[in-house]
Amino acid sequence: MSDRDGAANGSAPTIEGGLPLTRRAWLTRSAALVAGAGLGPRVALAQGPPRRGGILRVATVDKPVNMDPGYAQLYSSLQIYQNVYNKLAYVDEAGQFIPGLAKAWKQENDRTWLFDLVDNAVFHNGEPLTSQDVVFTFTRLLDAKNKLPMRIFFSPVEGVEAVGQYQVRFHLARPFGPLLAMLTQATEIVNEKALKDKDPKLFPIGTGPYRFVEWVKDDHVTLERWDKYFRPGRPYLDRILFHAPADDTVRLTGLQTGRFNWIQTVPPQRIPELERSRDLTASPGRPYLPFFLMLNASKPPFNDRRLRQAIAWAIDRAEIVKLVYFGSHVPTAEPTPEPSPWATGVNAHRGGPDLARARQLLAEAGSAGGLTVTYLVKSQVPVLVKTGEILREQLKKVGITLDVQPLESGQYFEALVGKKFDIAAAWWSVTVDPDMFYSPLQHSASPWNFSGLKSEEADKRIDAFRFTTNAAARKKMYPDLVRWFQEEGSLIVFSNEIQRYWMKPNVHGSVPLSSLELRFEDSWIG
Repeated sequence: MSDRDGAANGSAPTIEGGLPLTRRAWLTRSAALVAGAGLGPRVALAQGPPRRGGILRVATVDKPVNMDPGYAQLYSSLQIYQNVYNKLAYVDEAGQFIPGLAKAWKQENDRTWLFDLVDNAVFHNGEPLTSQDVVFTFTRLLDAKNKLPMRIFFSPVEGVEAVGQYQVRFHLARPFGPLLAMLTQATEIVNEKALKDKDPKLFPIGTGPYRFVEWVKDDHVTLERWDKYFRPGRPYLDRILFHAPADDTVRLTGLQTGRFNWIQTVPPQRIPELERSRDLTASPGRPYLPFFLMLNASKPPFNDRRLRQAIAWAIDRAEIVKLVYFGSHVPTAEPTPEPSPWATGVNAHRGGPDLARARQLLAEAGSAGGLTVTYLVKSQVPVLVKTGEILREQLKKVGITLDVQPLESGQYFEALVGKKFDIAAAWWSVTVDPDMFYSPLQHSASPWNFSGLKSEEADKRIDAFRFTTNAAARKKMYPDLVRWFQEEGSLIVFSNEIQRYWMKPNVHGSVPLSSLELRFEDSWIG
């Protein structure tokens, strides 16, 4: 799973004033706000030409723990080292794939892809990037002996072959629809010599726009401009300092007082006030982070599909978003709502909450006399604790007693792995392609299937979607996949967090991406 510390951690979206925004309107508005080409965030139009120099002081949500991209261990780590490394391809604001270290690619047939690499990228240890680095990266990743977690996402890849000095060919065991999406989400390209010389968990060395300088534990990480970066003129900033205060209010105070000039989140209840501030500015808001409930389908009571559906009909998504998230989320029943190009609008529980239907399902399952279930949540995520409190009041209306159990991170994950829960709250941060959500979270063979759903039909549907390469065919089958899992009910998506970055007015070029990367190569200080 992949949340802000690495694991699991609908309706039209509302932006700023709370008005519904269609995808066309959103794209039109985004086009007016942002422009430019290349990787990562874009440069805003009305801000003049980018300026070189300056230090960006960033405050993210959590502390890094491991800088080795083979582990992709925590989102807080990725936020930093994705500025140190490069990937073969990236995704832009419209969800389209764009070049990275691969300047071009083509699918030769259902089982081979050919990638042409840039010829001017240099690792921070002075080693030039060649096809051998790509081969090494994926050989290391795919070798089961290395036990790298990202291996599961590339299970259909048999190997990578160096065709020439700057060309590689991917060989697949079977057709693999989300290959490009997977390449944009993780798998930063590493250098074998760099990994042998220094521990990559502590000293990341890539070809990215910034090189690693220092990591002062529990305080900050410093990156500085890589002057041999392969994109001419980039990056603009001299340095980036990453801090990770644990509290939204502390981050906001740091931004207001000048300790930071870019922060990741603010207290959601203060967003309307901050939107009126002349001392701060914010990026466009984009709902890229699904929040959901996992119902433990491996044991009673939720091994009974009717009880899972009773929960789905009893919850009030709009109320949760209003009372807990203060408009910083959008209520949704799918992991990829608008403006994602994968948005379907499908909601098998449209018109809910329907308490009469929930009670009927409980009665059919023999639980009309009352049911007590546990709600597992990380104590470090107060909004999900509050979500549990609201959910407790909602379920009380249909005769279900919810026991909210906040646990420390280690206990939480231990309970997830051991299936020692009834309902667990989580979020998931890899939805560039929906396969990244359904395959790890619901396939019977996945170690991240914490809900314990074991279904041949589920596996069949996931595999059909995953192993179809034709984009149009995948888009056609996806709405049915969404509805089927909504009706199965082992995962209940209730909202998507609107990603939005807050900064001083002179900080430009930072826009949320569906990959959730914080890439600062196009950012600059006016």
